[in-house]
Amino acid sequence: MSRLTVALRTLVWALPAHPAKNRMLRALGYRIHPTAIARANLVLRVHHISMGPGSRIGRFNLLKNLRLVSIGDHSSVGRLNVISAHPVYQRIYPDGAALILGRHAKITSRHQLDCSGSVTIGDFSSIAGHETKILSHSIDVRRDAQVAYPVLIGNRSFVGARCLLLGGAVLPDRSVLGAGSVLTRTKQAPEPGLWAGVPAALRGPIDGAWFGRSVTGTSRVYIPATGETVEDAI
Repeated sequence: MSRLTVALRTLVWALPAHPAKNRMLRALGYRIHPTAIARANLVLRVHHISMGPGSRIGRFNLLKNLRLVSIGDHSSVGRLNVISAHPVYQRIYPDGAALILGRHAKITSRHQLDCSGSVTIGDFSSIAGHETKILSHSIDVRRDAQVAYPVLIGNRSFVGARCLLLGGAVLPDRSVLGAGSVLTRTKQAPEPGLWAGVPAALRGPIDGAWFGRSVTGTSRVYIPATGETVEDAI
């Protein structure tokens, strides 16, 4: 890819959301659906970006040194997130340096995602709250080498605020990772349910209407003082 193309991509990504911006991004080799909303962001050395119908990415995110960013149909990325990978994993890991969001998946705002080993967020799943960190690469002290492992958040799962997910972590389908928890690498398929603690352990089963929703986010607000639920409040 020429330096001119790289510079043009960065410049166009810095523009406000507009159908003309989507057309320019497609002309520069990105797959941006006409109905996608791509707001002003700093995008540096990201080879492939796809945004499905109804998807959106908010303002002032940093996307850097990524092989692939795939934002599925009706999925959403909020504001002020740092989403990056170390350049070496973009170069030598065939499936590394990638962020993949399934359908109706959501990342809210002010999170840090190291996608060196790749991060996959399943359909209807959310990284919620603020200040969750995903660190997919680290030192392997036995080998005296850097290594990265993929992080997987299953379908219809929920990650609370200020969590830490390390390379090789798997949150199963229809599960919750409690706020402030640390999810470490697993060697076998974990069971679904509520995971919480440092390190996170399975605390028991969990269920609720949220797991069966048909939209990306919920706009209902429950008022504990009155027991009332207000529809379409947000």
